[in-house]
Amino acid sequence: MKNLKFVIAYLFLGLITMGCSNETDMLVTPYDEVANLTASSLALKKSPAIWADCEQFATLGTKTSFKPTAGNFDELYNGITFKDGIGAISESKPGDRDFNGGRWHVNSVKEGVDPNKYSDACNVEDLDLDDFESTDVYFECPLRPIRGNSGD
Repeated sequence: MKNLKFVIAYLFLGLITMGCSNETDMLVTPYDEVANLTASSLALKKSPAIWADCEQFATLGTKTSFKPTAGNFDELYNGITFKDGIGAISESKPGDRDFNGGRWHVNSVKEGVDPNKYSDACNVEDLDLDDFESTDVYFECPLRPIRGNSGD
């Protein structure tokens, strides 16, 4: 079951991380195969969205993954469905003083957490961070606001 949750989390990340530039500090992970499979099997009409402070952001996926020592990252929480079917919540967003430009470290929901527990969550303050565990996934994915899509 735990492996299935991580596969689901990485499938979501595969949707986010499709199709842009590479970086020099890129580290290829075993999950690239999942992202490639997802990218080749889905025809997306719009980018997946991410919640940040109850505001939806579209993603601009990049095919990058970084070593944890490659700099500062913001935390991204996924592995279950949040408010309005959105699959991830960010701790920071463009315009925040501490936003790291779309460089992310992924945290996935732990096994045994009720998948409905966060069905109305749209910001990090709605989460019990003890329900999530750190992964070894670091990637870049700039965000762009979706105007008029506030969760409040």
